[in-house]
Amino acid sequence: MEKKWTDYLPNRIAARRLRAAAIRRVRKELILHGKSEHDFSKDDLEYLVADAEITIKNELQKAGLIGALALLGFGL
Repeated sequence: MEKKWTDYLPNRIAARRLRAAAIRRVRKELILHGKSEHDFSKDDLEYLVADAEITIKNELQKAGLIGALALLGFGL
């Protein structure tokens, strides 16, 4: 499959990195709980990864908001 120039747009790169981070997080949680990827169906794994993506997005938004407030001089 040939890569298009649109594959290198910032939103696509960010989405790929977010997905990779979510997969790493889910794998780490599975290891910590003594489970394997083979213990879950494809749909269950997709749900876990999607949930991790939402969690990571929320963490990034919270960090960005705190950073913006700190830049403006507001303390929390």
